[in-house]
Amino acid sequence: MAAQEPPSPPSSLEGNKPGFPKKILANNLEDKHLCNSCQKVLRRPLQAQCGHRFCSFCFNNTVSSGPQKCSACIKEDLFEEPTSILKQGGAFPDNAARREVEALAAVCPNEGCTWTGTIKEFEASHEGHCDFMIILCPSCKELMRANEQERHNERECPERTLNCKYCKEPFLLKNIKAHDEICPKYPMICEGCAKKKIPREKYVDHIKFCSKFKAPCRFHVVGCDTSVEKERIHDHERQCSYEHLNLLLHFIMGIKVSLESVQPQSLEVAGQRLQELHQSLRELELKMSQLGRGAAPPVQGAGAPALATSFTPLPSAAAAALELQLHSEKTKVAELSRRCQELELKVGTFENIVCVLNREMERSCTTMEAYNRQHRLDQDKIEILNNKVRQLERTVSLRDLSIVEMEGKMREMSAATYNGIFVWKISDFTKKRQDAVAGRAPAMFSPAFYTSKYGYKMCLRIYLNGDGTGRGTHLSLFFVVMRGHSDALLKWPFNQKVTLMLLDQNNREHIIDAFRPDVSSSSFQRPVSDMNIASGCPLFCPLSKLDSKNSYIRDDTIFIKAIVDLTGL
Repeated sequence: MAAQEPPSPPSSLEGNKPGFPKKILANNLEDKHLCNSCQKVLRRPLQAQCGHRFCSFCFNNTVSSGPQKCSACIKEDLFEEPTSILKQGGAFPDNAARREVEALAAVCPNEGCTWTGTIKEFEASHEGHCDFMIILCPSCKELMRANEQERHNERECPERTLNCKYCKEPFLLKNIKAHDEICPKYPMICEGCAKKKIPREKYVDHIKFCSKFKAPCRFHVVGCDTSVEKERIHDHERQCSYEHLNLLLHFIMGIKVSLESVQPQSLEVAGQRLQELHQSLRELELKMSQLGRGAAPPVQGAGAPALATSFTPLPSAAAAALELQLHSEKTKVAELSRRCQELELKVGTFENIVCVLNREMERSCTTMEAYNRQHRLDQDKIEILNNKVRQLERTVSLRDLSIVEMEGKMREMSAATYNGIFVWKISDFTKKRQDAVAGRAPAMFSPAFYTSKYGYKMCLRIYLNGDGTGRGTHLSLFFVVMRGHSDALLKWPFNQKVTLMLLDQNNREHIIDAFRPDVSSSSFQRPVSDMNIASGCPLFCPLSKLDSKNSYIRDDTIFIKAIVDLTGL
């Protein structure tokens, strides 16, 4: 074997996977079927010059970095150079071993899968296509079975992408709230007129012209914090004129207080300055009079001659300076007097405004008292009318409840039969089946029917997506015994044969199932509540039969028929 020229290694397409997992073998595993590298079942085996077998993938992976010593030879203490050296081109396909391995009986290693066959069939048609193999979600990295991938991508993956039902733009599920906050087509509700489904992009334009939208009162600048509907703003201003005038008065009085808090200081400073100017003026006049006389008055005593000599005439320059200072002081006094007159005029104007407002307030108070009296009378009338309305609403509610009860009884009576034979028409089948698949309405009850006018009361219960062992694969149909008015006169337990049928609307091949009640079951004892536990056929009809090829569904409607054998009644 070592002397033969080895052929070229297999192509990468034939050896791109390691060996098969050991639990694929349905029978006992033998060591000769194992790869000496990965210790799995050989896949496209190669035999090296030393006689050991390897998977094509494992051998090429081992020698990809250069010649390697055979680990199996070392383990078995059979190492010999050069035959125990693994290198590129140093192995040939072992077709005999391959045929032997591919003919072995195999089972699917994926938990829950019941596939069986040979390893060759597994590799050719089942590997990579098994619904039970574990795969990784590329978005959220969660492990799942292959047959759950579609449901996971549509309903469960937290990283899945959705399309906004309003603007049709795609977004991640985790960003749904953020998108709703900015979606231009998101439906909004007007707080004024309660109009619904206003797109966010048109909401601002809507409230500009909505007469029911509340806007702040025009007197909010003086303290009115009421928000009123646009169409009632004039009514509000007319009804609240007293409050608005009161707020306006307080606002103006506040301005007056602010002015008064400032003006007295200015007036006091001006008065002090005026007094100082008058004092200076008197001193100057005294000096001028002394200058006019040319000498001081006589003084008695020893020092008189010295004082007399001190009052000599002032030079002309000093006199001019005094006149200039006197003129400046007079100008300042005139300016202060003018400012005082302006302040007095402003105070007088404000007093007049306050007097006018007081007269307006008196008239408004009189009008307000009249409005209040009328308001109290209107309130009394409104209270009386409200009481009458509440009484009428209670009466109407009781009548509506009675009508609903009567309508329910009439529907039940119109659908009821009294001969033990009942045909149940189920329309909108597609929508109701979708609701059952989604879990919104897994089961449906039929109207009641009877074996006779005073006989047993019964109904049917159907699961459009199956129940129990038939969930997801069959249509499940059950028979229910209900509590009736004549139960005390009937024989218990219920022991009549029941036949259930799915009608072929071409009258060719009905689906029929029948059973006789188990008298020991609580489902057929005399009911102690509205209805007993349902009993029937969880595998009544395979869902695969409910397609366009068959005529069980027509115009999106199916018909279920129940026949109760009346023998012995």
